[in-house]
Amino acid sequence: MNSPKIRIAVLDSNPKSRKQLVKLLGNETDLDVVAESEINLAGISDVEEQKPDVILMDSNNAFTDRLETTEMVVSRFQDTRIIVLSMGPGSTMAGSLCFVGACFHVCQDCSFDEILAVIREGQQPV
Repeated sequence: MNSPKIRIAVLDSNPKSRKQLVKLLGNETDLDVVAESEINLAGISDVEEQKPDVILMDSNNAFTDRLETTEMVVSRFQDTRIIVLSMGPGSTMAGSLCFVGACFHVCQDCSFDEILAVIREGQQPV
């Protein structure tokens, strides 16, 4: 019996990064990108409609400040794991993002395999 695919929404303000990430994720047989958007009201609406298991979200966005965006997403999607991609490793922002409810903080310059490991962590059937 095949396990259900992990449903992912990619929210990234940079269209080039977003498309590249969606393309890489699309090559994984156990993952299904169900929404991709900028971090804006339309993107949040897509997430509400698709109900992904994981939101992969860029911390740099023009919609609101990072903490406010993360708090909003966490409060609206309490059953969804939120992974925040950011530019700086070990920053105080990383701790703040986790404090407001992001499940994981991953640096954008880490390997794609590291991002995959974080996406899959906690998603295995019991």
